[in-house]
Amino acid sequence: MEKKCVDLGIHSFKGPQFEDHGLEIDVLNELIIYKNILVETAKELWRKNNPDRSNPPKNFEDSLNLKFYELRGGSTAVPLTREIEFDPSKLPYGPPRDELDEAAELVADVVEAASRDAPFPEKFPKRLVPMFKDYGKNLKEGESFEQKPLRREKPAVYSFKTRERIIETSAPEYEDLIELVGEIRSADLDGQNFNLRIKDGTKIPGKFNPEQEEIITNALREHATRQLIVKGRAEFYPFNRNIKRIISISSLILQQISEAQFDENARPIWEVAMEIGAAVPDKEWEKAPKDLAANIDHYLYGHSKDR
Repeated sequence: MEKKCVDLGIHSFKGPQFEDHGLEIDVLNELIIYKNILVETAKELWRKNNPDRSNPPKNFEDSLNLKFYELRGGSTAVPLTREIEFDPSKLPYGPPRDELDEAAELVADVVEAASRDAPFPEKFPKRLVPMFKDYGKNLKEGESFEQKPLRREKPAVYSFKTRERIIETSAPEYEDLIELVGEIRSADLDGQNFNLRIKDGTKIPGKFNPEQEEIITNALREHATRQLIVKGRAEFYPFNRNIKRIISISSLILQQISEAQFDENARPIWEVAMEIGAAVPDKEWEKAPKDLAANIDHYLYGHSKDR
């Protein structure tokens, strides 16, 4: 058996206090918390990869130890490595990727998703979200961490706001009433599932009951010319308030796409008219005939004046 030092990735500290490329002793705790998140994620991935076994082998966690041998610039970058024991006669090209490599990439994907208000990767265990409460809790304005696993082209940026978004996901998902207008893009009659594409392009999954099958199939068949108004209840993501799925439908209305829709948020026409009028210079208003309303046909078509 041989031991080989393998790169995992780079954890960088960004911000004014790190511009001298040094780390205060207290900041090292952030690396410990980061390592713990990776280790717990790796354990969960191992369990998913080995469903017939309940716990990892005794030496599993020993293979997840991390070290760093230097600090690099920009602002302070910490290259993380690990020692892996392997049999070169069986693995001539070195040790293969394992759950810790996958965990580093998965955690970076979570950070990137949170920074974009996007749903987290399904692989990431929700029970581990509370571990982020201590990770970066002392980050200040203008400071961040960057996670760059070995195979990742760009780093995932972890800021104070990113941390808040991740922590919010530990709150339970919630339900609320919805009224959506969109286009049916697909439907599964056996499973009674469908996908509704709304105006911004988002596709929202939902379920319908047997009584609603006909209108769903009609909406799918005529999706190019007709849209569906869906009223009911939906489940929402807690961290970005986006709709996760439609869980029940109280009303379905199929209508032509060309049909005008009343917009409660639209500005009143008189307000728009007053704004346009205010933009016209006073000199131009002086040119307007005083009897315009009484003799409009004269000014438009040349008819004789009424008075």
